[in-house]
Amino acid sequence: MSEELDQRLLGATFALPNGQTTGVIRFYGIYYHYRVQGQAQPGLKVAVRQVTPEYLVVRAAGQKLDY
Repeated sequence: MSEELDQRLLGATFALPNGQTTGVIRFYGIYYHYRVQGQAQPGLKVAVRQVTPEYLVVRAAGQKLDY
């Protein structure tokens, strides 16, 4: 199933429209639900870190990934 997910979104960035930790964003004409890892604030630049069947996981751009 993972090969069906939209992996081209990994690394894509956008600014949060508000301080909510969940929302909807449009990429390539398609609307995706997202969830913010960490704190959310309006205008925060975030990057897509993971694509799941339910939503995109985003984190503040520039933060290092935990391994």
